[in-house]
Amino acid sequence: MSNKVDLKNNQSNKKPKPADYLNIAICSLIMIFFFISMFFTTNGGVSQQEKRDLATFPKLSELTAEKFFSGDFLSQIDEFYKDNFVHRQEFLALSDNINTLKGIDSEIKMTVVSNTTSNNSANATQSNADDDSDKDMYKNVEQVGTLLSIDDIVCEGYGFNEPTVNNYAKTIKKYGDTLNANVYNILIPTHVEFALPSKYKNLASEQKPVIDLVNSKLGKNVTPVDAYSILKQHKTEYIYFRSDHHWTQLGAYYAYTKFCETAGLKPCNLDDYPLKKVTGFLGTLYNGSKEKKLADNPDVVEYRPVGGDLTATIYQNSSLTKKLEYSPYSDYSTGSNAYGTFLHGDNPLTIIKNPDIDSSKKVVVIKESYGNAFAPLLTQNYGEVYVIDPRYFNDNLSDFVDKHKITDVIFINNMIAVGSQNRVDELNKLLK
Repeated sequence: MSNKVDLKNNQSNKKPKPADYLNIAICSLIMIFFFISMFFTTNGGVSQQEKRDLATFPKLSELTAEKFFSGDFLSQIDEFYKDNFVHRQEFLALSDNINTLKGIDSEIKMTVVSNTTSNNSANATQSNADDDSDKDMYKNVEQVGTLLSIDDIVCEGYGFNEPTVNNYAKTIKKYGDTLNANVYNILIPTHVEFALPSKYKNLASEQKPVIDLVNSKLGKNVTPVDAYSILKQHKTEYIYFRSDHHWTQLGAYYAYTKFCETAGLKPCNLDDYPLKKVTGFLGTLYNGSKEKKLADNPDVVEYRPVGGDLTATIYQNSSLTKKLEYSPYSDYSTGSNAYGTFLHGDNPLTIIKNPDIDSSKKVVVIKESYGNAFAPLLTQNYGEVYVIDPRYFNDNLSDFVDKHKITDVIFINNMIAVGSQNRVDELNKLLK
């Protein structure tokens, strides 16, 4: 009993240390900062980093007693402040860096899958042609977590997923049979296809046989565009980023010229436009690997804003009620978001108009983010270019094509997206 009393007396006589006061002061300052910041928040918008709409403040006109007492209304307010506090993106980046130091994986997940291409489904035999397009560009490969570090670049691996690839082909064929327009399909190989040295081919499935497999199943109403051959021809050029999973505008331009050749159009000359650069770009593969070699030599987003007095109407939410008027090229995208230079990132619908081109020539591009660098180039051939991201667009595509009197529809996807069931489900959603 006396021991307990003594312990209690010792605790009551213990004086706070300076560190205790410091902790209280820091916590108080943080609370004050976030309280004041509540009065300077934005309202909704789109998070390009998280690929989703941000919460908006609930309308007071929709407040009911039931919503208030159930907690739904207050939960909406809570979600609003979580999504819109000041410098939110910077705090998310800081949190990711802290988690990395703690050894906690980032939300960015890249998967390396060993070569599982079936000989019955896709012929994996390489060409024996003795030219530069068949020579290795790099020598050394190291697996960094779930990524491949190849000399001075980092790549995602690629694994052939036969059921999903077949589902993708079946979906595109349905569009060819359904839409009242010319339908084209462009499959883009990812960087690893050309970067991986031949002696390490077991680390990734080959993509060319899979592309051929898809094209063989598209039916007579879909025209495949052979982007693979022209990208392979130019593989030693800067057509993919070293620290990011996307291609560059130059890579997109080569695919664009192949599309024009297939569709009977004359491609624009990229060199006719001034070169602009965004330096210091460290993309998703740097975030996933934290490779020092990438930080020491960041990517440069080089782009040429192609022609005319272009206007882009960007719809920022899935209900297509919030829109902004911009140029197709962003001059504010920097750092890890520098790929947002093209089309200001991913949005449900973007409409680009070129008054110098016949407005009756209209094209829809159904894309994931690889299409962002590709779509603006089409403004030199079409008076109106409609860009749809099925991750966020909810309308029926057939109705959309008929309503806007679209003449051509282009599906463009990188090969990892083609093997994603989520991607196939998003495309099927537009058939509803």
